[in-house]
Amino acid sequence: MGVVKSQPVLGAPERLSSRYGGVPVIFVESDEDNYVFGECWFKEQLSRVEFRSAASHCGGFAGCNAVLRAVGEERSAGNPAWGIVDRDAVMSQDRWDLVHETDDDLFEKAKPFGPEIKTLRRWEMESYLADVGAMEKCRAEIKMDQARPVPVVQDELLDHCQILVPHAAFNALCHTYKMDAVGDGWVTRFPSRAAINTAINSQQLPRISPVALNATVEYAQQVAKVDAFDVPGAPSGLRVDGLLRRVHGKALLMRFSNVHGINADMKGLLANRIKEMARIPLELVSFVESVAASNNA
Repeated sequence: MGVVKSQPVLGAPERLSSRYGGVPVIFVESDEDNYVFGECWFKEQLSRVEFRSAASHCGGFAGCNAVLRAVGEERSAGNPAWGIVDRDAVMSQDRWDLVHETDDDLFEKAKPFGPEIKTLRRWEMESYLADVGAMEKCRAEIKMDQARPVPVVQDELLDHCQILVPHAAFNALCHTYKMDAVGDGWVTRFPSRAAINTAINSQQLPRISPVALNATVEYAQQVAKVDAFDVPGAPSGLRVDGLLRRVHGKALLMRFSNVHGINADMKGLLANRIKEMARIPLELVSFVESVAASNNA
């Protein structure tokens, strides 16, 4: 059974069980997520599980809350529904204990949105597209260049992640005080962590200081919380994997594209390269398999 696209909001007579004969449905936050999971990474599973953007269920509204609503409504109707939400959803709910949790096992066991909702360990879906092999393969193809050695690319990604630490920390502070966050594209202009840190202290903290009297101290505390996901002394690849739990995946992809003069959106290319290279994260494979198997339990 293929992915169902562009369906209207489902009414009571046409709930998921009647449409799909009881095949479990996994709701995801956006159409892009639906493409990555349903059209690309798990296409071979579509006889056992369906992926749908929550917007198709919730009148065009997307995101974490739409996933929670769609899953809740379908389960209340007795239909097998599950969901996947980004890790940033825990910050939207002010679950700071989980925002700052560096232990993957403890984070996984917490299940803040219930047992039917998979909360990604990494900050957002795009963080899983930041695969060193796929990124370099795409860069080399687009630029018609020779692929660089993996360690070289890992070191580059670690530099990008380090530069993004202040960005993630400041945005967490903004969320605390319900202030506008800094966009992911803002960070592409800075050549170093010191440069972005200086810009945040001189340009951004002053606008938040009227409501956060100890903004400088709180910002430093948030930086330390993000840095806790790093593993100093470990190989670059492991350090990148750790930091992708907290730095913004979209911002990392933007920085990589900007540095290498890539004007195209790489997300679709990266998803397909990850599939071709058999590098789909085990975390996601295990979840999808468990949902598919649940239908036979």
